[in-house]
Amino acid sequence: MVSIEIVALAAMVAAWLVLYAVFRDKDLGRISFLPFGIIVRIGVSREPLEGGKLGRAVSLYGYLSIILMFLSTIAFYYLAFRTALARLSPGPGGGEAAGFIPLIPGVTIPWDNLVYVAFALGIGVLLHEAAHAIVAVAEGIRLKDAGIAIFLFIPAAFVELDEDQLNRAKLTSRLKVFSAGVAANVLVALAVLAAASALPLVEPTGVKIVGVEEGSPAAVAGLAQGMTILEVNGKPVRSLDDLRRLLGEAGVTDESARAEVYIKVRDADGATRELVVVKEPGRTTIGVSVAEFYDSKLATTINALVLLNIGVGLINAAPILLPLPGAAVLSDGGHIAVHVGEKLLGRNGRYLGAAIGIATLILIIGLLSFQPLDLTP
Repeated sequence: MVSIEIVALAAMVAAWLVLYAVFRDKDLGRISFLPFGIIVRIGVSREPLEGGKLGRAVSLYGYLSIILMFLSTIAFYYLAFRTALARLSPGPGGGEAAGFIPLIPGVTIPWDNLVYVAFALGIGVLLHEAAHAIVAVAEGIRLKDAGIAIFLFIPAAFVELDEDQLNRAKLTSRLKVFSAGVAANVLVALAVLAAASALPLVEPTGVKIVGVEEGSPAAVAGLAQGMTILEVNGKPVRSLDDLRRLLGEAGVTDESARAEVYIKVRDADGATRELVVVKEPGRTTIGVSVAEFYDSKLATTINALVLLNIGVGLINAAPILLPLPGAAVLSDGGHIAVHVGEKLLGRNGRYLGAAIGIATLILIIGLLSFQPLDLTP
């Protein structure tokens, strides 16, 4: 039986194709329809800044951007190779690492999370492209145009710079421009995370199991990663403090005692059940790793802003080159790889940068995962 999610996704794709068929040959001015989306050019342009305090401040931001871009590229490869090793690992849990999740409504984005994803991604891409434009203008490169786009229901944005001026600019200036967007995403994620940590915006609503020790009392009882702990011995659990207190009252933390604990959990599919965990003397834990989660609209919005800005930043920091007939699409990191390679090694360096971009693209494709995105913090 075909699920409602597949039907909805098919209907969405069909709707975009109909719109494209109707409007593709019509002159709509700044609006262009694509097979699965729409592009709207804003018509904004800006000549280069003539120095001044604002120009110097933006230039300093550009230097910070280069540092953040470098760190983000390292973080991308660290996560990518760690994921690859986890998938190749023959041990317990091997082959289950999430990897890179493409944003597909109804498939990897649950429909009830689509609004959060669209909002957070919209903020991320707008600030990303705005940072490119501002730094470019400060570095003497003219902004020709900018715009927004929607692909399926995923928002996007873009800026068009004067390519001749960009290619003639100093390498440092080009690095600032290419790095500015990634830095904006990283700084937004850090700012939102800092604000959420410093201000009591939301209270935890439960405790989720994020790992289970092999052979532990929890594993023997049937506790598994992804379950939510609802009660311990009939008493509700809403925070880590609740869980620690109740396990202590049950005798789990007493190394000399045998403890029998009744734990009510909710599975990932929503079913609830009660499991009996028996802790023998000699242990002070039942063998689970847990984390609080926050099941509220505000908490989900905050988490979406953090996760998606980090995701946009890391993917753009990766040197990626997508070869197309007669052209190529490069990420910010891809532009840097090509420009730095050309500066150091001439034409061969440009080819080397392109080869790194294609190799990174293959790495990402090999690590794709289509599991649903969980935005509950």
